Amino acid sequence: MVESNSSRSSTDRSAPEPIAVDVARAVVTDSLRGIPLDATHVTVSKTVVPPHGSTGWHYHVGPVLVLVAEGTLTHTFADGSTDTVGAGSCFVEPHGPENAHVGVNPAAVPLVLHAVYFLPDATSPLAVPVPAPN
Repeated sequence: MVESNSSRSSTDRSAPEPIAVDVARAVVTDSLRGIPLDATHVTVSKTVVPPHGSTGWHYHVGPVLVLVAEGTLTHTFADGSTDTVGAGSCFVEPHGPENAHVGVNPAAVPLVLHAVYFLPDATSPLAVPVPAPN
């Protein structure tokens, strides 16, 4: 079938092709268990933590898939344990007040994180601030 120019649809071959741009890539360093398959509210964000800056103590109301695009992230958890994750890695942050943590950028360059938040509803905050543990 031959189409005339006047009857071409939005899938016309002369229309511009969609453009996909990689924002960041990473290797999964942890299991992705804990990501709900039935999530209905998802938010994607980019966070830039300045040199020697901090996220402040907080927890998430749903699990968060985090990709470290640039820099190094040092996590400290309420139990005093820490872990360090470098650029090109991704992991899942668990949710709930029992998983309070702080993210610190120990370097003299910005830390860039991309995160996918799996939220229980449309009004859920991305993070809930909490005081630092004693």
